[in-house]
Amino acid sequence: MAQIISTLQDILVRALPTFFLVIVLHWYLKKVLIQPMERVLAERKKRTEGAVAASEASLAEVAAKMAAYEKALYDARAGVYAEQEQSRRKLLADQTTAIDEAKKKMAAAVASATAQIATEAQAARAALAGESERLADQITAAVLLGNN
Repeated sequence: MAQIISTLQDILVRALPTFFLVIVLHWYLKKVLIQPMERVLAERKKRTEGAVAASEASLAEVAAKMAAYEKALYDARAGVYAEQEQSRRKLLADQTTAIDEAKKKMAAAVASATAQIATEAQAARAALAGESERLADQITAAVLLGNN
């Protein structure tokens, strides 16, 4: 048993420098390699998340601008349609007014023509009455003179 303990002590004494060397190597690698790499990875992650957040903000801004553009386009179209409707109504009112004026002029022209025709008919009746009297006198004179 003493030999086993002595062998174990000998192994431990020889292993201690290796153990300390592994601990120092671990501490050195952690300070020189792992911590800078962790900082680089953290910074990269921060930048990536920042870029993602910036792109999401940019997409939200683009969506808002697109919505505003579509609303402005809709409003502009609605304005144009309203102007067209107003122009159409004005044109229709102008056409109705023109038609009414033309009807009034035609009614006045018809009334004037009717009055003129009535006057001419009256004059023709009077002329015919006078002419029929003259012809009747001639016929009567011819009949009376022809019997004699």
